[in-house]
Amino acid sequence: MTSNTPSNEDPSKLSNQTGEKSSIPAPVLRENPEPTSSNAPIPLALTSIFFVIIFIAGIYLALNSGGFRSDVFSPKLVSWSGGGAGGVAAPVDPKVVGKRIFTQNCVVCHQTSGLGMPGQFPPLVGSEWVVGGDWVADNHLVSILLHGMQGAVQVKGVTYNNAMPPWKQLKDDQIAAVLTYIRSEWGNAAAPISPEYVKSMRDKTTARTEPWSQKELKAMPAESAGTSAAPAAPAPAAAKTTPSA
Repeated sequence: MTSNTPSNEDPSKLSNQTGEKSSIPAPVLRENPEPTSSNAPIPLALTSIFFVIIFIAGIYLALNSGGFRSDVFSPKLVSWSGGGAGGVAAPVDPKVVGKRIFTQNCVVCHQTSGLGMPGQFPPLVGSEWVVGGDWVADNHLVSILLHGMQGAVQVKGVTYNNAMPPWKQLKDDQIAAVLTYIRSEWGNAAAPISPEYVKSMRDKTTARTEPWSQKELKAMPAESAGTSAAPAAPAPAAAKTTPSA
């Protein structure tokens, strides 16, 4: 058996052993064999880190992209007036925040136009349930947002029979913002709803576990947010009388 391993012996001796003179120059014979390449798998740890990063990025985009709409506002990005470290934060417009919440949660059923879907989901434009009218008042609207609504309901003379999910997982200021938005959009011109009023309605209906029906809401006395949300003024202190001499 012959070996292919290059020998370190003098090439002249090799030629003498075989009886033939080698035609390969001696410097070439002294070189090491050419290196070979092979495909190695990517380490499992590196692959796992890559997919974890992709997963976290996907969750972040889902929660903060706003549907990739250019007109969606983030309430965490507050503009500053005056500039500098001593600037005062400008108040956030609840209608702007409300539009963002509406776009994320309500637009599928009620549409960006507020006209809903005929025969399926009622309109918000000019709806007595939104701006008030007949027997419907602000407390009915807030109650629906908190606990949802199911069964047949009449809106602008048309009957709809579908279900609206509860949104009590939203904070008081978020519910107030989205209600303020729909009450002032698409030509609606109703008064805003305050977070304090939403909180008062949440406290009053905290034991509620099922969605409302129109019959139940109609039995609820009408209440305006503008009159009931404000705390009662304290009674004036009695005037002090100075005893006469």
